[in-house]
Amino acid sequence: MKKILVIEDDLIILESTVDFLKDKGFEVHSARDGAAGIQLAIEITPDLIISDVSMPKKNGFEVCRTLQQIPALCNIPFIFLTAKDQKEDIRQGMQLGADDYLTKPFQFPELLKIIKVRLEKHERYLKQNDEQFFALIDNPMVGVYVYDKNKFTYSNFKLTEILGYSKEDLSLMSFEDMVLGEENDEAFDKINRCIKGIQNSFHVELNIFKKDQSPAVIEVYGAMVTIKGKECLMGNIIEAKSEKNTMLFAGKDSNKIKFSPRETEVLKLICQGLSTTEISEKLFLSKHTIDTHRANLIAKTESRNTADLVMYAIRGGLVEL
Repeated sequence: MKKILVIEDDLIILESTVDFLKDKGFEVHSARDGAAGIQLAIEITPDLIISDVSMPKKNGFEVCRTLQQIPALCNIPFIFLTAKDQKEDIRQGMQLGADDYLTKPFQFPELLKIIKVRLEKHERYLKQNDEQFFALIDNPMVGVYVYDKNKFTYSNFKLTEILGYSKEDLSLMSFEDMVLGEENDEAFDKINRCIKGIQNSFHVELNIFKKDQSPAVIEVYGAMVTIKGKECLMGNIIEAKSEKNTMLFAGKDSNKIKFSPRETEVLKLICQGLSTTEISEKLFLSKHTIDTHRANLIAKTESRNTADLVMYAIRGGLVEL
């Protein structure tokens, strides 16, 4: 069920809009001023926001501008409600990043049509983003996972090869389900501290049973990242066979590397799955310059390739996806 947040100070419009959307099967939340709307958006992470322009405490522009600065909320579809004589408001709202607008008074079928179009477009955007992102991190040299609510919600082929479990097996398992003995308590404590936000990342060893019941030691790296506006644990896993193998994917300590502002900007766009061409167009730089930045980033972090560079950035908490 899609969550919609309606921010409107006119009680009649607010209540009628909320009732209509609930009848159409949406989970609807409401606020009567901009400040309350911002706080509620942070708490519930809605799928779409409808906001009046003229409101007390914070107007619709301030709401939109504030939410644009929050990574988990900046891509949520935003629809403005405005009076017929507020053409400048419409222009300003669209420049801020709003997706659509309706002039008041409006017809509910028209509102429903806009909501459906914006939700469908956002779903396509998220799907494309996910496909690009997971294609980038599907590194054949290292196991990659996404972990949420004590389950492996994503695992690449290399991870299934290391652990012996299928993707379907792992989607029903937690780290605890595969461990051997009680000597893993300290490692679990570090993992849980990261999940709770007490520390940015972790690196632990776990003694486990593979699916064929053979014992193994794995090294687990992880950090909290944002995917689809949701916080989850992400990282990689390797089998600890030797010190040389362990260091192969460790890279340099992220706390000791200094990136220039431009390198940081390029790194974030790389981690979003953008190609050299797309990054050059976004930053108004030549492709050669972007390739040079990419090469410098790989060299600085001692990564083997772009996929390793992305995992390095995630492990070090350098980017939020």
